[in-house]
Amino acid sequence: MSENASGRLLIASPYLSDGNFMRSVIFVIRHDVEGAFGLAINRPTQRRFRDLVEMSTTKGGQPRDDDFIYRGGPVEGPLLALHDLAGVGEPCGPVGFDPDDELGPNESTTAGAKFTIQNHPADPFGSMSIDLGTPPAWITGDDDHLRILLHRRDAKVRFVANYSGWGPGQLDEELRVGGWLIGQVDPDILFGDADNVWEIAVKRCGHDILNSMAPGVRFGDPNLN
Repeated sequence: MSENASGRLLIASPYLSDGNFMRSVIFVIRHDVEGAFGLAINRPTQRRFRDLVEMSTTKGGQPRDDDFIYRGGPVEGPLLALHDLAGVGEPCGPVGFDPDDELGPNESTTAGAKFTIQNHPADPFGSMSIDLGTPPAWITGDDDHLRILLHRRDAKVRFVANYSGWGPGQLDEELRVGGWLIGQVDPDILFGDADNVWEIAVKRCGHDILNSMAPGVRFGDPNLN
């Protein structure tokens, strides 16, 4: 498998002409030998989440102004929410520790969290601590969670219907031929203005590539190029 894109951004190459993905930015939830799964974050529709729920049965204040439903990809799927409200749903994206680091004998990782089983003399069954790291986003499809997020105006949220999916090796081949750029996740991109997300992501990705080629060299503001 080529570079693992889990927890990173897929940024459509300027030369990618596929109508499903042209100028798309996709947050990759999972990428492994079985394929890949992600959500496009810059394709809003005119549909609102509030129109799908019975407002009379939804507790809370006024619904958020930005509850538009985004089209996550060409594959039919459930309504999901990407958000930054810690503890609601499952963590996704890079974690607060290097996934390539060697784990200890009592440590394991799953879904963006590191679990450590500890033995204590006073507890014959031991105990377990959970380190969620610093995931850039959480994901949920739970109806109650979605309703909560509809009224949490303090949270950053993307309501997303459908998803982008690739079979075994398919995304790896698209990466090999240059169909996608891979970028780091940034909240300003993940939850930013959909009209500008692609341009910002491309410029940042290009700047990162230049820095990797010449570490320590200061390049001009890419917005001036």
